[in-house]
Amino acid sequence: MGSVMQALGEKPRRISIEVVPPSRGGDPDGVIACVEAVAPFDPAFVSVTDHPAGRAWAEKDGKPVAVPIRGKPGTLGLCVAIRERTGASVVPHVVCLGSDRFKAEDQLIDLRYAGFSDVFVVRGDERFTPFAERAPAGNAAGSLPRAVDLVRIVAAMNAGEYLSDGSKGSPAGIAVGVAAYPEKHPSSPNPEADLESLAEKVGAGASWIATQMIFYASRYRSFVERARAAGIRAPIIPGVKPLVRARSLAGVPGTFFVDVPPELAAALSEARSPAEERLAGIKHAAALVEGLFDAGAPCVHFFTMGKARDAVETLEAVFGRANGASR
Repeated sequence: MGSVMQALGEKPRRISIEVVPPSRGGDPDGVIACVEAVAPFDPAFVSVTDHPAGRAWAEKDGKPVAVPIRGKPGTLGLCVAIRERTGASVVPHVVCLGSDRFKAEDQLIDLRYAGFSDVFVVRGDERFTPFAERAPAGNAAGSLPRAVDLVRIVAAMNAGEYLSDGSKGSPAGIAVGVAAYPEKHPSSPNPEADLESLAEKVGAGASWIATQMIFYASRYRSFVERARAAGIRAPIIPGVKPLVRARSLAGVPGTFFVDVPPELAAALSEARSPAEERLAGIKHAAALVEGLFDAGAPCVHFFTMGKARDAVETLEAVFGRANGASR
């Protein structure tokens, strides 16, 4: 059992957060401060994103050569730093895009040796890959076109099967979380196919699920009902992001393919000051979190982007001020 499943079994109404590594060369202290600010609310885990590699150009022997480069490197190091400095249970993301079977296994071995018992597996989104020249397409040798391919690699490692010479290794003991999309993944032809893809990932070895951000508790409830009817029994953790600025209404729906409730959009648009915008956004987020818990969510996952204030104010509205809480 991984640390996430263990934490979810300890008590109800858990919360968790996602943070993002700083841009290349940035200072990680701000991200760690975000984790420390949420710590009084006892997060079940902290997930750290990984970002697909784009390609930059370097000169070699007088010729341009494409080299892979990440705009936000440092996932492993940041995971270790957060764990050592805060004591939080940390879940690294592992991304298919820009990787292959051998690179992925190497990365997973590093994470195993560093003592991480959970990973969160995603295909990755090429829209967010840095630089104009993208990673190789999915038909490259050994590539990982789908998240389920990466789940299967972890499952093989857990069985002691590695890519080297076919001999048995020691079981990796890594639990896997995967993503779900209550409003349908944008590349899926329909919700039914999307749910089949999720069932395939769980069948391949995933033990828990976290969703894309959602703004309706009713849609979470409906999604869980459909997942259970499809035979998916893994815990499903809804993702939330408090919207506290009217300008977010122009970016969030198109970027993340989610609907923003009309009443929230109206409240943000009609607010007469940034303070009123924030109050409206936090009020909606707190009601959403309560609704998600009422719908049976074992945990609510906050997308923080490395900034704690929105999450902390929402959590204070739901649970009250925690001892030691800061913004």
